[in-house]
Amino acid sequence: MQTPNWNLVIDKALEVLRMSDNGFVLLDMYNNLMTPEEAAFRKISVTPYNAAKFIQAQFSALGLDIADKHVRIKLIALLEEYDRLQKSKI
Repeated sequence: MQTPNWNLVIDKALEVLRMSDNGFVLLDMYNNLMTPEEAAFRKISVTPYNAAKFIQAQFSALGLDIADKHVRIKLIALLEEYDRLQKSKI
């Protein structure tokens, strides 16, 4: 199994959040994110999709259940502790 590129996964999740409108994103038939303006201009049929579920599905497929509040809290604690250790090395 190929190791996930977490940088790309996080960038995609951030893009989903940026493009969301009231918690929903628009996806074309190839699961490409689209803005309402872009879909209208290109006359492409899109489907509204829950942004949180979209992000959750992507992370779950890679083995990280971000829907679990405890996992998110531990992940935040891990990142904060890692940053603290990096700063103390300087």
